[in-house]
Amino acid sequence: MSRFAFTLALLAAGSDALATDRGAFNLERRQVFGVLGGAAAVVAGAGQASAAASTVKTGQASLFTGDYDDPNHPDCLRQVKVVGAPMRADGSRPRYAIIEVTGYDGKEGEKICKARPTREELWKVQGKMNNNDEAILDFSSKGGPSNLVAKWDGDGIVFPDGNKWTKVSYGTNARRPTDMSTLKSE
Repeated sequence: MSRFAFTLALLAAGSDALATDRGAFNLERRQVFGVLGGAAAVVAGAGQASAAASTVKTGQASLFTGDYDDPNHPDCLRQVKVVGAPMRADGSRPRYAIIEVTGYDGKEGEKICKARPTREELWKVQGKMNNNDEAILDFSSKGGPSNLVAKWDGDGIVFPDGNKWTKVSYGTNARRPTDMSTLKSE
């Protein structure tokens, strides 16, 4: 039995269950297993609470992941991805999954995106997923709020100002830069 389990057993059993024999503590077997079972239940319960906090779906399983139409920027790129929280230096992960939005707003003066953007013209914002239906986005790099609430409403993302991005089920490949490769061979 580990020192931790033994200490738990001693604390839970109380002084009336303890008997000394040659300087060692003896506990009845049922008391030790009862205490250890209770400790295991506490640990399991804590694990379930932690698991419930991190059950946000990522990748294609997330409702948010996909391409969208933004009525304020017709035919412009709006791509959303939900990814797992990155690993910290200490090996742990943050509680919240990360949401990434990549977009393009068109050429200066255009009301509708007519040409494909270059990679340099794309903007990206990030945020965190509160749950499977709600995210908080940081649009401060684009002059917007740092804590913009985005909610899933069944077929798109709704923002507090009433703007709704509607999910495009077939994707919007023609709105992406022609060179979206991540690795270049020499």
